[in-house]
Amino acid sequence: MATETVTPMLRQYQKIKAQHKDCILFFRLGDFYEMFYEDAKVASSILDLVLTSRGKGTANHVPMCGIPFHAADNYIARLIKAGHKVAICEQVEDPAQAKGIVKRDVIRIISSGTFLDENTPDSRYILCLNPDIKPGHSSTFGAAFIDPASGTIQANEYKSVERILHLISHLPIYECVYPLEKEEQIKPILRHPLLSAKKITTSPHDDWCFNPSIALKTLCEHFGVRNLKGFGVDEKPFAISASGALLEYLRNMNKQPLRHIDRLSLYADDNYVFISPAAIYGLELEGLFKCLNHTSCALGKRLLRYWIYHPLKQPAAILQRQAAVTLLKENTSAQQDLMTLLGRLPDVEKNISKLSCGYIHAKDILALRQALCLLPEIKEIAGPLQKKNRLFTLEDIPVLREELSAAVNPDMPLSKSEGKVIRPGYHDELDALRDIQENGRQWLKNFQQRESKRSGINSLKVGFNKVFGYYIEITKTRLKSAPDDYIRKQTLVNAERFITSELKTYEEKILTAQEKILKIENEILKELRKNILDHSVALHNFAHTAATLDALCSLSYLARLPQYTAPEVNEEDMIDITEGRHPVVEKTLNEPFVPNDTFLDCEENHLIILTGPNMAGKSTYIRQVAILTIMAQIGSYVPAAKARIGVVDKIFTRIGAHDDITKGQSTFMVEMSETADIANNMTDRSLIILDEIGRGTSTFDGLSLAWALAEHLQSVKARTLFATHFHELTALAEKHSGVKNFNVAVKEWKDEIIFLHKIIPGSTDDSYGIYVAKLAGVPKPIIDRSKKILTKLELQSNLKERLAGQSQSIPHEVQLPLFYTQDDSTMQKVKDILTAMDLNNITPLQAFGELEKMKRIIENEH
Repeated sequence: MATETVTPMLRQYQKIKAQHKDCILFFRLGDFYEMFYEDAKVASSILDLVLTSRGKGTANHVPMCGIPFHAADNYIARLIKAGHKVAICEQVEDPAQAKGIVKRDVIRIISSGTFLDENTPDSRYILCLNPDIKPGHSSTFGAAFIDPASGTIQANEYKSVERILHLISHLPIYECVYPLEKEEQIKPILRHPLLSAKKITTSPHDDWCFNPSIALKTLCEHFGVRNLKGFGVDEKPFAISASGALLEYLRNMNKQPLRHIDRLSLYADDNYVFISPAAIYGLELEGLFKCLNHTSCALGKRLLRYWIYHPLKQPAAILQRQAAVTLLKENTSAQQDLMTLLGRLPDVEKNISKLSCGYIHAKDILALRQALCLLPEIKEIAGPLQKKNRLFTLEDIPVLREELSAAVNPDMPLSKSEGKVIRPGYHDELDALRDIQENGRQWLKNFQQRESKRSGINSLKVGFNKVFGYYIEITKTRLKSAPDDYIRKQTLVNAERFITSELKTYEEKILTAQEKILKIENEILKELRKNILDHSVALHNFAHTAATLDALCSLSYLARLPQYTAPEVNEEDMIDITEGRHPVVEKTLNEPFVPNDTFLDCEENHLIILTGPNMAGKSTYIRQVAILTIMAQIGSYVPAAKARIGVVDKIFTRIGAHDDITKGQSTFMVEMSETADIANNMTDRSLIILDEIGRGTSTFDGLSLAWALAEHLQSVKARTLFATHFHELTALAEKHSGVKNFNVAVKEWKDEIIFLHKIIPGSTDDSYGIYVAKLAGVPKPIIDRSKKILTKLELQSNLKERLAGQSQSIPHEVQLPLFYTQDDSTMQKVKDILTAMDLNNITPLQAFGELEKMKRIIENEH
């Protein structure tokens, strides 16, 4: 549409929209945010709004829709979740002083990574990547990230894509910022199949922001320092460039200096257990979090989730946390009092962040007042515990608490709080204006009584309308009694309306009182906001300690559950669990969970080959060991009679079958990618959980791969649980030290199979797959035919015995046959005997004789 055909307002809209093409523009008009053109079409569809238009049926047709500005947060949340960015455009000058159209500008841009979602306590991280990829040379990735609800940018440098994938998989990353010129290097990383479950918004940013010198200057100016030596990243230029660019991006999005971002720290992920992206998926850590979560506030919920995804590796730190849990377990009243108080604690981090980002909402300041008033009570309970464990250390913030207590009205209404935020008695002029506003009716009533008495006109009344303001109305029959100081204002058919200087003065006061109240209150709120941000470091420390206390209380709740125990955690290589149980599965069962023991070390018991039926509990058991290890290393008690955990440095899993067609990844390719990750990155202190290897390809290929991987794991001596249906692998235990066979016990009774869910020493060569198919409802003819085929195949195969005898001499480049063919001389002799038998006429004694012949042939040949 040509600009000369549109109104000045739409011309202003178009100019602002042209600067924010990737956003849906919320354009403030009165009490509404309006959207026009394509934005209106998109938003109306997502938000279920009525799409209207201006100039319908003309060349100037403009689609439009709108929402009330006071309800914007809910609409913004829906647009963000639909993958859009929202630009908030407000009036930036007083309409009374405007010449022509009121000036407007974008005051904030909201994206998936900058959105402060009040409806959930969960974190939403934004990541900034600056890659330096040189083909044929080592690559470097600068990475910086922040949860906008917190005040800390964390950064580091990495040498491989795998480490970046690991970083992203461990954090709830919603948005990724990167240099525009490096877009082709970044997008393949974000499309990796291991990240397929994440919906990450990509946000290319100006390349100049990533210049190391500019980024360094940006950071030093923001934190008020001369260099970054105190932050741990001073010798990491790519981490600095990513951090500086991230800060610049956030400031540009919020149009604010972001004073709440008061820390830059090195993300020392080497302090945490490396949990592979596949392990996060396979172990279902989110399910574990839901099972363990008994937190009382949003702060504690976020921290507990972080702990689960970041188990500790240092026994001293683990045991300190465990000791704090024990302390609360033994002080039930303190734990319960803390949980009660923390349950009343607002989301302090989000309140600070919103104020820093330019939201001056009274409810955020009220929330901080409430939090600071709770602080002394929390400190009083934590004080005695602090003497025994420094995790309970809590510092007071008395100056800010006293200021907010004196200034903020704790009884303000949460809706339509304008003019009622500041406490009575805090500001004299504000109190006087409120008195005028609140007592205006009484003053007018008294004024009417005085004037009626003075004039002797009993029918005199005082009224108001928007055109003439306040007035005194006298009927025409009593006009002669009107006092001389009355000034005529309006003539009606049956009456006259007057004003007096006293009434005019009061009119000015009462009509401007609300405006003056809001102006004074906003000035006070701005000053309170500044003082709150001046204390942001202390407030963040309080928030972190409160979160820690809440997470510890949650774990102490678990510690009191039946048959939960404090594990012994040390530097040894042993994982020794007595009667361990899977906490998530146990919680969902309607029957007692069958506990199992586990013993792994790096010498004589480092590779457990686990065989047994489908549905018998192999997968639950091997996951259980990893889950209990994670729980132990976050400082939690574990569901076991006894546990001794030698810390692991990495946890890998290869679990389940899933493909990613959209990424061109077949089931087997995903399986092999996960297997490669294990083989290339494990150490002798890793814990490896394998639930089937090689089942996604042909039997020959699969068995060969599984066998070779098992031999490799045996040589590395990494603690491994290997559940498999390749029963041939059990032969490894006869040839290699450190390999042990276990199976899941079953009981056969008549034609039924009873799963005992108990892990016992030894191997099995039956998966009972046909029985499971029967339970699943596979038709009986198929089941019967399967049994006949199975009997025939079992007669033909003696592969396991052959492997047991030949495993040491098998060339690595030769595939092993699964079944020997009919050319095998021994099997041919057996076949000849079976073929010659007349089953319709043979007696039992003769049949026994024939079986004896076949037995002697097999024994003589072997």
